[in-house]
Amino acid sequence: MHAGPELSGSNTGGGVETGAVGLPASGPRSIASRLFIGLEPIDLRSVLISLVCAMASFVLASLSLGLSRFGDGSLATVWLPPACAAAFLLRIPLKNELPFFGALAFGIYCADLASGLSHFTSALFGLANMAEVAVMVALVRRYCGPQPSMTNINHLGFVVLFGALVAPLVSGAIALNAMALDLGLAGTSLVEQVSNWYLAHGLGITLLVPALLLLADLCRDRGNLEAWSFAEWLALLSLGLIASYLVFAQASAALLFLIPPITLLHAFRLGSLGTALFLAGLSAMAALITSSGIGPLFEASSSQAVRNHLLQAFIAANFLIGLPVAAALAGRKRIMDVVKNGRQQLAILANNISDAVLHYDLNGVCIYASPSVQSVMGKDPANVVGAHFTVGVHEDAREQILWVYDQLTSGASERERITYRRFLDSEDDTPVFIEASCSVVDNEGGAEKGIVVAARDVTERVELELLLTRARRHAENGARAKSEFLANMSHEIRTPMNGVLGFAELLLQSELDEDQKRQAQMIVQSGRSMMMLLNDVLDLSRIEAGQIAIDNTPVDLDATLAECAMLHQPNAEKKGLELVYEAPENLHAGQTAEAGTTHASNKTPWVVTDALRLRQIILNLIGNAVKFTETGRITVSFSQNENEFAIMVADTGIGIPKDRLATIFNPFTQAEGDTARRYGGTGLGLTISRQLAELLGGDIEVSSKEGEGSQFTLTLPAITVAPSGEPEPAREPDIFHEMPEEARILLAEDHDVNRMLAREMLERCGQSVAVAHDGNEAISMVMDSIMRGSPYDLVLMDMQMPGCDGYEATRAIRAEGITAEQLPIVALTANAFPEDVAAAKQAGMQAHLAKPMVFADLARVLQRWLPTKIVEPGGGVEVEASGPDHSEVIDLLHASRPENKADRASSGEPQTHSPALLKRWQTRRKEAVEAVRGAIDEGLLQGDMAAAEAREELARLVHKLAGTAAMFGEPELGDHASSFENSLRLNLDPKIQQALASELLAIAGSEEGSTAQQRAEGGEP
Repeated sequence: MHAGPELSGSNTGGGVETGAVGLPASGPRSIASRLFIGLEPIDLRSVLISLVCAMASFVLASLSLGLSRFGDGSLATVWLPPACAAAFLLRIPLKNELPFFGALAFGIYCADLASGLSHFTSALFGLANMAEVAVMVALVRRYCGPQPSMTNINHLGFVVLFGALVAPLVSGAIALNAMALDLGLAGTSLVEQVSNWYLAHGLGITLLVPALLLLADLCRDRGNLEAWSFAEWLALLSLGLIASYLVFAQASAALLFLIPPITLLHAFRLGSLGTALFLAGLSAMAALITSSGIGPLFEASSSQAVRNHLLQAFIAANFLIGLPVAAALAGRKRIMDVVKNGRQQLAILANNISDAVLHYDLNGVCIYASPSVQSVMGKDPANVVGAHFTVGVHEDAREQILWVYDQLTSGASERERITYRRFLDSEDDTPVFIEASCSVVDNEGGAEKGIVVAARDVTERVELELLLTRARRHAENGARAKSEFLANMSHEIRTPMNGVLGFAELLLQSELDEDQKRQAQMIVQSGRSMMMLLNDVLDLSRIEAGQIAIDNTPVDLDATLAECAMLHQPNAEKKGLELVYEAPENLHAGQTAEAGTTHASNKTPWVVTDALRLRQIILNLIGNAVKFTETGRITVSFSQNENEFAIMVADTGIGIPKDRLATIFNPFTQAEGDTARRYGGTGLGLTISRQLAELLGGDIEVSSKEGEGSQFTLTLPAITVAPSGEPEPAREPDIFHEMPEEARILLAEDHDVNRMLAREMLERCGQSVAVAHDGNEAISMVMDSIMRGSPYDLVLMDMQMPGCDGYEATRAIRAEGITAEQLPIVALTANAFPEDVAAAKQAGMQAHLAKPMVFADLARVLQRWLPTKIVEPGGGVEVEASGPDHSEVIDLLHASRPENKADRASSGEPQTHSPALLKRWQTRRKEAVEAVRGAIDEGLLQGDMAAAEAREELARLVHKLAGTAAMFGEPELGDHASSFENSLRLNLDPKIQQALASELLAIAGSEEGSTAQQRAEGGEP
């Protein structure tokens, strides 16, 4: 049987405060929580109710004694006070119930005393009744909660168990003492007295407690008894009692079997309360009729005790027939109401929800479809129920739906969501898309029971997503087109500007009069202004396209600001302005940019930021200050705290009107409409500076007063680092006096003007220039130069050329095993962005030159990448006429061998080359070796003047061998070939030439075997 919930808290109106058994508590509350009895401090309400209880118990006890006795018996047949007291406490608990129990005992004591019992017997009977009520109330509260329901069959069973069986045993045990001392009580035996007590008390609780509790519930909720049901109640109760009276009016017991059906009729029609009222009326009527000396129970026996027990058994039998059935019916009604309400709620949801709800069994057959299936899926719900989920599925969605079904039924997933095309299109023949949320439904045992689907029309969302996808694709295409446009525009503008500025610089280096020189300088300045405008436009476009990459490195803030100030110092001096860089006092005393030095200090701040972008912003701000200041002073300074550092550029220039401060950072915006005409510029500098500052995690703010000047403040995060070692200041090369010696340079350039310009510049630098018109021609010329034994020293490679561009050409050259040490390649690019430079280096290039090409930059590239010859061939070796020892001369020749690129690039390990190149090398090697062998055999090394021309041809072949052997893993062969070549060109003693030739042949033979073995081990052909 069900145990009622344990109590906690206090009920309104002075209810008992109880708690779960075992919870920590102290004092009366702890006892109350364990006994389920109210033990709070006594209040006025408890006292007043206790006084009423005393009077009521006296009246009820007197009534029970007066109406329910048989003959001379001194014990009541049905005892009323405990039942009424228990019913009261189970509906109206008190804060402190001890006064109530005391009043109950006192009232019964007075009633028993008035009936003629002794003080001792009356007192024990009062205590017994008090204990009976306390035990019953505590147990019922413990297992049924503070408000047991008599329509709950479990609660009813506990009330009968504790009230009719357990509690009377407790009270009977106490009353037994009084009965044992007064065996003459009613002239009956002790056993008979105890049994009468037990039956009277149990029967009273059984009859009255359920009825009183049901009446109390009815009073609390009067709405449950409607007018028409009240009439039915009155009619059934009246007819039932009349029929019962007619049965008991008969002397024969033959008609007693009619009472149980009448009781069941009340249980089915009137429920628990009607049944309880009928049983109470039936019990009272049966007791009155039997006590009057008539009726079937009176006629059943001549013994009063037997009649008494028969009456009690009759009442108990009808109670056990009626009330449990009524409680079971009430429980069934509650369950049906819950089911009905659930169905109503489900129907409300299903009929009003916009989603279509479907339930499929594990076989994929629909067993429920909500009415909204019609609007969402375009199908009649009646046709969907009983159909398989694959019926009426669009071909585009079949595989997707089957995959989801497999996922759910196989246990791989419990929830899935899909979007698919509906089988039926809309009325205007456009596709309709459905989003379905699918979940596995489990039964109480956890086994899969089916699949529930909630489907909704998401056509608008899908169409919007398609539009967004198209818009994103168009935006990406637009961004890609913009990037390509920027790259092409940069290339197409820089290419002609390369010719303009380059030839203008060459013109300035020629002999010109003053007017011609001034005009040439104006061409250069105009061209550079054009390039600055182009760079600004490209920078702004690249920032907006998100193509600016930030490279954070440690930066010496103090040195950077001083350097930027010095760069603008000449322009400031031309306008008579004072440009000052003021470092913080804790670094060093304020210094002017014209000083040209920066006093390093251990306190010099180093911050982590993008040095290039920081310089660009500062130069922009200082440049603007110089441009818009006519007289006065420009101050550059900075400050720093733990979180950020601020760079301030203040001037005494024209200032900015207050109403224009908010717009000066907009593109192509200046303070006044005529500012561009007066001072020049595009209005992009501040826009680019602010956007770069935001990319660096900071911002630029401005404060200004018209006519007095402005101050721009750049604020950036202060991520400080320890100072790094100070590099040696780079020495500016003298491009006119420190040019490299003549070298062989390959120029790959498709634009004719650029070819002419670059060739002219290179020749003025004293270099020998060969020209390739595209990448394919450049590759061929590089390969041929290597095979001829006179490789190029440097390649200047244009990036954008038809057919094969510079990237592909460089990769092809590197793929042939020609390393950067053997042949440096420098990119000529109009796109001098960091990503372009990185792409060039990734392709295998070593540096880059930006177009328009500046003469000084070209000279620096030549000085950096052209090789330096240590000893020229034929120089530094002198031979005495008498001739020294042959071995000493040979050693001297070996020692004086010139260092070439192949020697620097090789450590004796063979490079990886293509099979075609290896084949060509083997052919050239064989030709040179055979020529040396033939010269020995034919006596060409005997010094005969007639063979001088043959020896010159032999020297040429050996020179090719010396220049390329190291590239193919035979450096020693190249060394001996070089020594033999020198002996031929110096016309040394024939014996020395023959000795060197023999050594060369010996090395050629050993190297050939070693190289063949290495190729075999490496899997080469």
